[in-house]
Amino acid sequence: MAQLDLYLKLEHDVSILEDFYSGVDEMDAFIHTRLSAFLRAYRNSRFYVLRNTDGIVIAMFVISEGRLVLDEDCKDDLCIKFPGIEDWSEIKDYWEAGFFPSIEIDYLAVRKEYRKQHIGTDIISIIKSLKESTYSYYHPLFLSVNAYCTKEYSAVGFYKKCNFWAAEFINPTVETLRMYRAID
Repeated sequence: MAQLDLYLKLEHDVSILEDFYSGVDEMDAFIHTRLSAFLRAYRNSRFYVLRNTDGIVIAMFVISEGRLVLDEDCKDDLCIKFPGIEDWSEIKDYWEAGFFPSIEIDYLAVRKEYRKQHIGTDIISIIKSLKESTYSYYHPLFLSVNAYCTKEYSAVGFYKKCNFWAAEFINPTVETLRMYRAID
């Protein structure tokens, strides 16, 4: 597999996605009919695209300031994964309340022809790096996402590979699963 040279750009015009298709029907329908309205409604969201050297949009994602709510079971899991985390200076102020600042991944899609090439994992690394340049004033501690999870398509496995943990149990009547990971 050849290494792709990808270029990240903050965008404002969703029309650049008119020929972009992820292969996930509901995501594609959202991108082509409702993404523009979403970005107008949620003005603090940031819309990025990754292009290759030919200018083709390979992937897109939307992120925003989030607030991750963790119950006692999730906090216990964190203590197992990161012993002493409740005493870390950046966590301590939020531990009792259970509310933590996060970068929320609102949407993430990779062009159908480029899936299975680890571009999604590259995007997670890019999003983590945006903590310093985009959200330094906000001090996010986690990445969070409502991972798409239906019988036709599930992003849960992808996020698990990227070291995200479920913040709840899978509910077959809900099409997403709340997941999170620490920003290292």
